[in-house]
Amino acid sequence: FAWGPTRGGKEETSDYRTAQWAAEQLLKEHTQPFFLAVGLSKPHLPFYVPQEFFDLYDPEATRANEIREDDLDDILRPDGKPKTRPSPDYLWLKENNLIDTAARAYLAASSYADACLGVIFDALKKCPHYDNTIVILWGDHGWHLGEKLRYRKATGWHESTRVPLIVRLPGMTERQDCERLVNLIDFYPTLIELCGLPKKSV
Repeated sequence: FAWGPTRGGKEETSDYRTAQWAAEQLLKEHTQPFFLAVGLSKPHLPFYVPQEFFDLYDPEATRANEIREDDLDDILRPDGKPKTRPSPDYLWLKENNLIDTAARAYLAASSYADACLGVIFDALKKCPHYDNTIVILWGDHGWHLGEKLRYRKATGWHESTRVPLIVRLPGMTERQDCERLVNLIDFYPTLIELCGLPKKSV
C-alpha cells in the first residue's frame, strides 16, 4: 500500500507504452477483421504515477469521501460480537492522518489510467475502422477507499464486486444506461453475437 510520483514522465511508464503500442496497432492497415485486447495495470497498487497526475489534485483541498466509523456496528456474529473489524490499512492511514492523502493518490492513479486510455481512443478516432469497431472497457474488480473501514478488494461488498463496464457499438448515437446486473463471463457470447460469428458448440 504505497504511492508517490515517479521520477520520469508518463512516456517512461509501462501502461503509457502499452497504450502507445495499442495506438500503433489501430493505425496499421488491416485487411481482415481483428481483435485487440489491451490491459492497463493502473489504478492498481502501488499508486506510483507521474507527478503531473498528482498535480491535478490540490493536496490541501482533496478530501476522501465521508467514512462512517460505525459502518461495521450492525455486522455481528450469532453471539452478538463483531463479525468484522477495520482493516490494518484503514487503521494505519487513520493513525497517520493519511486518509485524504491516499484518496488523492488513488485519484492520481485513476487519472493516469484515463490518460493512457485517451491515447488509445485518439488513435481509434483517426483509424479507418472507427465506424465499425466494438469497444468494451471494464475493470477486473472494485475497490474500497475507506468504505466499511477498509481498503483494497476481496470482499463481498459492492465496492469490491462491482466494476466499471462501458460498451460502445458502431452506430451508437446516444448513451444508454443499464441498471440490471451483468456478468463479465457474458462478454464472450455477446461478442460472438455482435460480430456475427458462429456459436461454439458445448
